Amino acid sequence: MIEYLFHVLGWWLLSIVKFLFVPFGMMLKPDVGESWTWLETIIVSGTGASIGIFIFFKFGDYIFNWIAHHLKTKKKIFTKRNRGFIKIKQKWGISGLMAICAIISVPISAMLAAKLFRHDNTALPKLIVAFWIWAVALSSVALGMKKIGLSF
Repeated sequence: MIEYLFHVLGWWLLSIVKFLFVPFGMMLKPDVGESWTWLETIIVSGTGASIGIFIFFKFGDYIFNWIAHHLKTKKKIFTKRNRGFIKIKQKWGISGLMAICAIISVPISAMLAAKLFRHDNTALPKLIVAFWIWAVALSSVALGMKKIGLSF
C-alpha cells in the first residue's frame, strides 16, 4: 500500500511539472509491477494538476499582489508586445488559456492565470476544470494507443 502511494505521489509531482506526458507515461510505459487503469490515470493526473494549479495560482497571486503593493513600479510604457498581450487577453480570455493549459504546463498556466486573471474569482476553478477535461482527453488517447499496441 505504501509503495502504491509513493507511485501516486511520483505521478502527482510529474503531473505538476509536465502534465501533458503523465497519462501517456502511466498507461503506455508503466514500471515493473505497475498497472494503471483508465480511471486511475484520470484521477491521479487530474488531482496532481489540481494541486499544482492551486499552489502556483495562490503563490503567483501572492507574489503579484506583493509586487504591486511594495515595489515602486515605473509608469507602464505600452509597447507592441504589451499591446499584443492585451489583445490576446481581451480576445481569448480565460477560455484561451484553458484551451492550451495542458500544452504549456501547470506552473506556467497557473502563473499566467494569476497574473492576468487574479481578480476574476472564477479563474482558478475554470483552470482546474480545464485540466480535468484534459486529463480525460489525454487518458482516452493513451488508452486508445494502448489498445492498438503502441507504447514507448
